[in-house]
Formats: sequence, C-alpha cells, structure tokens
Amino acid sequence: MSLWGTTTADGDKPKFLPVDSNAAGSTGAREHLIASASGWALTPGLAASGNDNTDAQPEILVCIKNLAEAMGNASVIGIDWTDAEVGNVGLFDITITFDEAVDITSAAWTNNQVITNKAYILLDRVGITDMVSDLTVACQYFSGSGTNQLVFRGRNRTNAAAGYLAFASASILFNGTANLEEEDGKSALGIRQEAGTAASPTFGDSIILDGISGAVATVNGALTESTALVVDTVTGTHAIGQVITVQGAAASISDSDGNTGISTDNTLTITAVDGVNLTLSEAITVANDIILLAMASAGDELISDSIALAVAGPEFDTRVDTTLVARTGETLGGSILLESGTDGSDDGEDAIVLNGTDGSSTDEDSFLDLEDKTSGIATYSQDGTTSGAVYVLNGITVAAA
Repeated sequence: MSLWGTTTADGDKPKFLPVDSNAAGSTGAREHLIASASGWALTPGLAASGNDNTDAQPEILVCIKNLAEAMGNASVIGIDWTDAEVGNVGLFDITITFDEAVDITSAAWTNNQVITNKAYILLDRVGITDMVSDLTVACQYFSGSGTNQLVFRGRNRTNAAAGYLAFASASILFNGTANLEEEDGKSALGIRQEAGTAASPTFGDSIILDGISGAVATVNGALTESTALVVDTVTGTHAIGQVITVQGAAASISDSDGNTGISTDNTLTITAVDGVNLTLSEAITVANDIILLAMASAGDELISDSIALAVAGPEFDTRVDTTLVARTGETLGGSILLESGTDGSDDGEDAIVLNGTDGSSTDEDSFLDLEDKTSGIATYSQDGTTSGAVYVLNGITVAAA
C-alpha cells in the first residue's frame, strides 16, 4: 500500500500523520493537510506549523507536482463545532475544513442576521416539542481566510422555547460579491465538467463562458516583446477591456518569459484603441498574419452561489452529506468497549457483546453499538417531545428565553 495518493480520501493523505484532530507536534493531524501546487503541505499558522502566521509559506510534506489542480475545486473534508448548550441569544462557531487553502471574500462579520455580500451557513432553530423551525440563524464567515479551515459564527435568535439547531440548507451560501478562491486565483465556486469527460482531465476542466467575438483581426507585422499591436482585416469593433485570444486555440502568442499560455488563458486584454493600433496589457511576441479574437466576456467562469456541505470521499464523484458523516477528528458509530485495564480487556479494545441465555439467541455475541447522538456523527435524527423529527447538530442544544 502506498504511503500517500492524490485524492481526498484519508488513506491517500500521508499516513505518518494521525487522524486525531487533537494531535500536536511537528506534523499536526490529517485535517491540517492542504493540497498545494507543490504537493501535500501543512497549513500555516497552526501550532504544529511552528508559527502563527497564516500567510506564511506552507511546509511541503510530500512533493507532488500540481496536486491542488489535479484535485479540482476545493472540497469540504470536515465539519465541526464545540459541544455546548448555546444561550438563548448566545454565540457559536462552525468550522469547515477544506482539502486546500482558500481565500474568502466576505463582508465583515456583524452581530446580527444581515447577510449582504457575505458567506454564511443558514441554520434553523427548531422547537423541542414539534421540531418545527421557529427561526433561522445566519452563521456568517468570521475567520480563517488563507488557511484550509474557515470559521462561521452565528448569534442565536431569541425564542421562548428551548430546542436544537439544524441545517436549513446544508451549504455555504454566498451573497452578492462574496466569493471563495483557490490557490491559483480561480473561484472555488466554479462549475467543472464531470470527471472523465472527453477533453478534460480526471478532475474535470472548468466550464467557462464562450463570448461572442467583439472583433476578429489579423496581425499586421510580427511583434517581439511589445505592447503595441497593429492589426488589419478587422471585422467588428475593438474596445478597451476586451480579451485577446488566438483563433483555433493555437499557442501562437508568447509572453516576455516565453510562455504560450497567454494565447488562450484570457489574461491578455486591450488597454487602448486607436483605429487599427491596439495597446495590450503586457508585452507579447506574435508572428505576422495570426488571426486574433477580441471578446468582451469570454473566459469568465460559471460559478454557483453555494457550496454543499457534502464531505468529499475517496473519489472525486463521491460525497457524503451531514446525516452520514463524522465530525472532524471523530468516528461514526462504533461499539461499546471495555474500559482499559478491566479484567479480560485488551487495553480497552474488546467490545461488550450480548450473551444469549439459551445459546440459540439470534443476537448472541452481537456488539452493543453506540446511538448516533453518542457517536461522532455530525447530525442525527431527533424526535420532538410531542411530534416531528429533524436531523439536528450533534452536541448542540439551545436554551429558552
């Protein structure tokens, strides 16, 4: 078995790191790993990383070229909060862990329910009797940008009845200008092609807008590391801000470093227009008679307005929702074990089993399993005292007014 791989599965993360979220020391835990352009790295700014600067260069633990790109969009790999009875109008935090460092754009957290231009998680405050939503609570982005763990903070809303918190929408929602970006500057909200789609790598290429050409023109005279471009045979109208690409996606333009990605990556733009004389955003080299396209909106990513809180599995197309996933550093279900040191216990590894009285019980030697709410599961189904049932956040209750 290999010591690491290139997917979000725990088994593909460096096996010398513990799964325990409380792990300390020089390496931290697997939840502290991020996929970077250079390979598996340790999130900066944590005690295990040796400094408290979240903007520091992450320590590369395993070198794998372009790992972050190979894994596609940033994926949720963990959800957690602190067990507590939250006061009637008390504060509480939800921590979302990603498989790579992300930068979030969100208006500053406010001590209310205003969500304008913010990233947030929407919860229901459900009553203990009928498990019906009495109020919604917006947990706004609070901290963590630049790392792989984002904290969302909510202020509970007053209600006469005690109850629980449940996901109103098991998603991180993005209002207005709020956005989430990956290490390469692309939006983590970008919609990608399905894994394995023709002409896309395993992880699926981004789907981008194919803008209608504002103009088609031919290079009039070869250019060598210059921003002054002369064109002819112009069809359409050139305008400042249009993106310049090569017709047919040929790698015919190179930048000052000799890279040809500028031919099609939508980074080359028009900054000034004087008839057939164009000024470009950076110096390029291009041959005579190359056909160029000038487009106003091409190359923009198609982005969604939310990220589902579905935890990534070992393959890119497998996700588990909050009703089936363990909280960060915890395990699902499990059996009741003998306490370490008990007679007959293998250092606390032996499970308690049923003892069939007549030797023929169908349940004889079956394990005694933990209930969902006593395990590490993120949400479990809670019955109301009179009616109803809802999946609620495990370990969280809310007090009455």
